[in-house]
Amino acid sequence: MFGVCLVKEMKVLVVSYSQDLSQAISPILKVRWPDLSLVHAGEARESLELIHREQPDIVMFHLPERREGAPPLDCFDIITQIRSFSDVPLIVISQSGDIMDKVQALEMGADDWMSPSFIPMEFIAKVNAILRRRSPDIHDVSFFLNGKLSINYAARQVHISGKPVKLTPIQYKLLCHLAENQGRVVSNAELLQHVWGPNYGDARELLKLSVYRLRSRIEADPSNPEIIFNERGVGYVIKASASSR
Repeated sequence: MFGVCLVKEMKVLVVSYSQDLSQAISPILKVRWPDLSLVHAGEARESLELIHREQPDIVMFHLPERREGAPPLDCFDIITQIRSFSDVPLIVISQSGDIMDKVQALEMGADDWMSPSFIPMEFIAKVNAILRRRSPDIHDVSFFLNGKLSINYAARQVHISGKPVKLTPIQYKLLCHLAENQGRVVSNAELLQHVWGPNYGDARELLKLSVYRLRSRIEADPSNPEIIFNERGVGYVIKASASSR
């Protein structure tokens, strides 16, 4: 019903200030993964240690509503720290309707943003889709070279004119998909669905912001790009250089 999932025995790390979320999602996920193992972290920073120790298949991060007088939320900082050492699939679960919170979480490397009032079967399907999408990329070649840009897929390293460039997981995935389709204009919808999943096919502003931030890392002059070109109203392309034809 949900397709073939790459994970047979699921281990989930739930990061939440209360046990309520863990208790709610455990019976739902056990419908699809009967051998589910659920680990709970009561504090955001505790999750860093647990990811190292438990090696979960997916992390679900509960972002509580902002309340006056409450301590600052550290969700976004934690996402950044997680992405500095792990590509584990990560879902933010929040009731917040603030679109900027959602954009920030996705740009920093979260795979999805969901409301805690999700429909159980839809929740299972989304988790399953993220696990499939997050499987290791398979490349026909281990190295990409185009002018100043080089990508070492095996080491997940990007260089511009021989100098290493640090990218977020989202920026790296976006760049790799454009590189793999060198010479072809990749539509906005295709990029959104490949990088963020099928629920983001219309999130043009998210893509525009992400490309802008990617260009700021790899282009000498982001306003006059030499690597990633825009076909207005269509999508983006890395044109084939003379050395790569």
